[in-house]
Amino acid sequence: MKSRTVPNLLKFTLIAVGVGIGLWFYVSDEDSDEGTASTYTVKTADLGTIQRSVSASGSVRPLITVDIGSQLSGQVAEMLADYNDEVAEGQLLARIDPQTFATRVKQTEAELAVARASVTVQQAAITRAKAQLREAERTLARQKDLEKSGNVSISALDTAETAYTTAQADVISAEAQLDTAKATVAQREAARDQAKIDLDRTEIRSPINGTVISRSVDVGQTVAASLQAPTLFQLAQDLSEIQVEANVDEADIGTVQSGNRVSFSVDAFPDRVFGGVVKQVRLAPLEESNVVTYTVVITASNSDRALLPGMTANVEIFTGEKNNVVRVANEALRYRPSNPPETTGAIAAERPGAGGGQLVGRLVSDLGLSDMQAAQVRTGLDKLRQQATAGRSGGMTIGGVPNNGTNDRLQMRQRMEAALDKVLKDILTDEQWSSYEAGKTARAAVRRAQLWLLRSDGQLEQADVLLGLSDDENTEVVRGLEAGAAVVVREERR
Repeated sequence: MKSRTVPNLLKFTLIAVGVGIGLWFYVSDEDSDEGTASTYTVKTADLGTIQRSVSASGSVRPLITVDIGSQLSGQVAEMLADYNDEVAEGQLLARIDPQTFATRVKQTEAELAVARASVTVQQAAITRAKAQLREAERTLARQKDLEKSGNVSISALDTAETAYTTAQADVISAEAQLDTAKATVAQREAARDQAKIDLDRTEIRSPINGTVISRSVDVGQTVAASLQAPTLFQLAQDLSEIQVEANVDEADIGTVQSGNRVSFSVDAFPDRVFGGVVKQVRLAPLEESNVVTYTVVITASNSDRALLPGMTANVEIFTGEKNNVVRVANEALRYRPSNPPETTGAIAAERPGAGGGQLVGRLVSDLGLSDMQAAQVRTGLDKLRQQATAGRSGGMTIGGVPNNGTNDRLQMRQRMEAALDKVLKDILTDEQWSSYEAGKTARAAVRRAQLWLLRSDGQLEQADVLLGLSDDENTEVVRGLEAGAAVVVREERR
């Protein structure tokens, strides 16, 4: 992990003139046993910016890249686009030789015409069959009338009935053949439409507005699309917006989140710094030579088209950043006096949830609670206080969280915080709850430490402080120290 600190010069001028970083104080402490003297090196706590960052490298990529291929096999007859050309959606880029496909269209149209003629023939056949049916029906009726008077033979009547039945069957057969002819027409229409689609596909058109960044074929080259569509062009949709895909080590990925500010540079412009924002942290790990990294997608503006696809970017992701905070040198946190004074000062850490009135006031200030919400929080805190008092006897619950009969302070505090979260979850809006969760995360990062200050009389004084964000050079002091304090970083004894 690489971090850096950018001083806030405007705020830095608020520190008293003459109190500089790296002041030397020489204090002679007469030791009755050894007669040694201590020399202290101090650095002044100042106001400035703390920036924690993660360094990585990655490649510049277009936001959207589209591979344009051919679904047809054939010879490239015409190329109408080249590298770096700006193309519009629907613009013709290339053409496959259309002769074979145009011939197929003509063939299917002829087959369709035959099928339609067959429909007409079958319609005529139905008309003829129905006429024959009517004739057979009249003949059968006459034969039946003659049979009643005994003027016709039985064989003649049977012949008339057979002719009538045959005529009925002929009508049914003709209607079925008409249905078959109509189905054939639909089949030929589909074949014709497919042939036209294939003919249209001989024209390779752009599906998006973009820039040609790759061209894989030339005029006269044959493309084969038997198994998969060969790529003819590669388009970048909009190079005014790009993304950087950076590989971040697994040791650093835990601090990287969407929305983190990013700065990066490329070798083509070593003196220029580009800005971006983390868009996505991909969950799929990349393992190479037992080194695990994760891909972090960063979006950035490229309005002047200076960044080109494929450039290597040296990325710095700011995972923590605070401005105008009190900060001390990291070496001051490691210093311990060889002969510490007997009395030291202390700063009581603020307990979450302590002081109901203060807590409500802080929530009102930080989250913008309404009067009704503040009243609901006070009521909830009163109930929690009563439950906590009763819960010390064991077997009770605090805000629905079982006590389990223990009086352990840490467990009691954890139960109280869980109960408080449950109360606030029902009161706060989604936006307020998100802010509250972010505040909890920030408070969880606060830790205790001891610093040693050099007073004006040359004596050491201990300060118990709460620390926050840290980088390679400085650490934020959340509570317990003011800007301008002389903090001891080293001691030499003579």
